Parts: sequence; C-alpha cells; structure tokens
Amino acid sequence: MVWSLLLLFGVLFAAGAAFAAAVVWLMARAMLRPPRMTDGKAAWVLQRLSPGDLDLRYEDLAFDVRDVRTGRPLRMTAWWIPHPAARGKCVVLLHGYADAKVGAIAWAPTWHALGFDILALDLRAHGYSGGDETTAGYYERHDVEQVINQLRASRPEATRQVVLFGASMGATVAAAVAARGGEAGDGGEAGDGGGTGVAALVLESPYGDFRTSAEAHMDALGAPGPLFQRAALRLAERMSGANFDEIRMPALLRRVRCPVMVIAPVDDPFSRREEVEAMGAALQCNEAAAGVSAFWKVEDAHHLTAVTRDPEQYRQRLAAFLAGALPTTAVEATPATKPAVAAHPASVSP
Repeated sequence: MVWSLLLLFGVLFAAGAAFAAAVVWLMARAMLRPPRMTDGKAAWVLQRLSPGDLDLRYEDLAFDVRDVRTGRPLRMTAWWIPHPAARGKCVVLLHGYADAKVGAIAWAPTWHALGFDILALDLRAHGYSGGDETTAGYYERHDVEQVINQLRASRPEATRQVVLFGASMGATVAAAVAARGGEAGDGGEAGDGGGTGVAALVLESPYGDFRTSAEAHMDALGAPGPLFQRAALRLAERMSGANFDEIRMPALLRRVRCPVMVIAPVDDPFSRREEVEAMGAALQCNEAAAGVSAFWKVEDAHHLTAVTRDPEQYRQRLAAFLAGALPTTAVEATPATKPAVAAHPASVSP
C-alpha cells in the first residue's frame, strides 16, 4: 500500500513537473513570437493601412541585412515619407512590441510638421519584415544599424542628420543602436553615435528592464505568476540567444554619445518608478549627452499616450529639444498635417 502511494505521488509529481515545463515553454515561445500586425488587423484596430491614410506621401522600401545570429539575409520592410524642406534631417521611427511601422506612424504627422524626412521600419519578426523571433533589442540593434548605413549610402543628402525615435521596445532598440557608438570596432567617434552617425535620440515611454516590463505585460494577460514568468524569461534568452542584461536602459543611456530626450508618462504600468529614476540619473551622469538632453515626465499620461494628451505641447517640446540637439539646422514646430493618431492597443506592452 505504501509503495503504491509513493508510486502515485511520483507519477503525479512527474506529471505536474511536465505540465509546468510545458507552460513555461509556451510562455517563452509566445514572448519571442508576438502576433504580427497585418493589413487586416491594422485596418480593424488602427483604421489605417499606410501613411497615405494620414495624408502623407510615401514610398515602400526594403533592406537586406545580415542576421548576426544566423549569418543569413534578413529582409526589413519600411516606408519612406519625404518632406520637401527636410534639408538633410531624417528620423527613423521604431515601433513597440507586437506593433509595426503602421503603428509607429502615429508619430509621423508630428515629425513631418517638424520638417523631417521619415523612415518607418518594421523590426524583425514584426509587420512584414523577416525573422521569427524578437529579442527586445538585443539583435535588433544590429539590424537597425545596418538599415541606417544602407539608407545613408543610398540617400546621403537626406540623411546628414539622423535622429532615432523609439516607442516602448523601440526605445530600447534606438538606445542600443546609439550606445554602440562607444564600443570598440564600430568605426565611430565620440559624439557621432557610432558608425551610424546618430545625431539625437527621442525615447517615448521607455522601460528600464525588459524583464520587469514583460512581467507586467504577462500579469495583464493573466499569465501564471512570478515563478513561471521568470522561468519563461530565462528560457526565452536561451532559446533566442539574447541577453536581456545587455539592453537595460540605464546602462545604455550611460554609453550614448548624443543628445537624448526621454518622454516618460507618469502612469506607465510597464516601467517601475525606480527604473524611471534610474534612467534620469543615468542621463545626468552621461557628460556627452548632458546639457541639451531632456527628461520629460508627462503627468496624466499612460504608456504611449503623451502625444495624444496635448499634441501641440508635444510638438513644441520636441522642437525645443531638437533645436539644441541639432544646432546647425533650424527646427520649427509648424502645425501638423493631421492630428496625431494613437498607437494601437497591442503597443501597450513591452
């Protein structure tokens, strides 16, 4: 009888362990493979399919980059939105997790009103770009760096001053690209953002650590608790080859060598208060980014909603920052061609 009970307990324990392992694997896989923003989904959720729906002229672009993990080619899709008087000012819009360039163009009218050419890019495993897994910026930084270098080679007159704008996860990607400017072998000099020549960064609703942001997102979706979530995050790193420690925002900000504007909504569930303070402290400690850098805590705003809370104030603050960050170029906050449109609900995530 005792042996029978022990056998039963053993079987139940093994079954429970197998079930827990399967749950963790499914959570890790889902984390690495977010649902894509397709045209049908964009039409339903965003009520737009392209910049043309925001009265902006555009053209389709594609870039073939080398996946640094596999060594294989990776196709990156993008939209080019020209401005007739940009005079070499270009901004690259980088979207958030489970979003795409069609979501990032929520900010396109604002940047167009500021007189910038715009490149809106689908990150790997998002939109219509190649790749099966997202790594929250770990591998994306290499993709975006190659895209910028190709864009500079093909449009040198339009890319004399390149600004990176990142929303949520895109903010981590943008900061990680600029932070590579201080690393050996990147071919950059101090103050030029590295081989890509990033002139300035604008980080919208950044989070300090992908892990805490992902945990908040999993909590919102009703996923199993902390033990399962942390195990899933560790497994996701092993499955993808990423190291989330290398893309923590405070550490990235200390290595950036260009002016930075951080737009931090006070009511952001995906960034803890201590992480926001750590980002601010990192920016103050970075002598290369100090002086013209700005840290704007937006009252009564949630994740990614600052642009819709007061579009005119948003444009004016951006214009003031850019006027100092790009001293050789005049930046004026002219009225937008169309009011800014909020990012889609799926962007309210890491």
